[in-house]
Amino acid sequence: MPMSKGHEKTDSKSAPYHSSQPSDLVRRFAELAPEGRALDLGVGEGRDVLYLADLGYDVTGVEQVEGKVVKCQKRADEKGYHVNVTCADVRDYRIAQRRYAIIVCVGILPFITKNEAQALVAGITAGLKKGGLFLCQAFTIDDPSYKVHKRKSKEVASGVFVSGTGSIYTLYRYREILELGAALRPIYYHAYDYYDTEHGTPHWHSMVDFVGKKL
Repeated sequence: MPMSKGHEKTDSKSAPYHSSQPSDLVRRFAELAPEGRALDLGVGEGRDVLYLADLGYDVTGVEQVEGKVVKCQKRADEKGYHVNVTCADVRDYRIAQRRYAIIVCVGILPFITKNEAQALVAGITAGLKKGGLFLCQAFTIDDPSYKVHKRKSKEVASGVFVSGTGSIYTLYRYREILELGAALRPIYYHAYDYYDTEHGTPHWHSMVDFVGKKL
């Protein structure tokens, strides 16, 4: 699929963010990856893990919230899927080299620093086998939260904020994600606005999706 760039407003059906359904990015691109193993970093309650397992992948998941690990593993076991979910911080998790056909990182990059993201993506790149796909999603500086964090949080690096409670919130310039995945061939890039109705008061997000291929 050709790369695309620009803003287009979507409804909650076209780009689910907090949902029991698989993320739109995974649903659209997972079947383009070669057969083999899949790794989902930050699985939540398992929406993408279960989808990947249903496609036939041998799936490993990483999630630092123990309750979500238990729930995801239980759902996978009930369906008879070959899934192993580890309770760990993705920043500390060692990714085996040249092992995975697809690595998913949806919902992680906004909550680690850019230096941490750079190290993580380097590990992801090394972890992909030839022809493997990396799928990721991040918030951009057009997200409404950017101005809020500029006022209320400490900016420790460009677009990287630390709140009073120590929480990290990171937003990216439009081509930064391409730079982050520069060792991979970009096969899809899309910046867009998304109206989030999945949690709390409905609100807008400005996001970027990226799919890169290991050559």
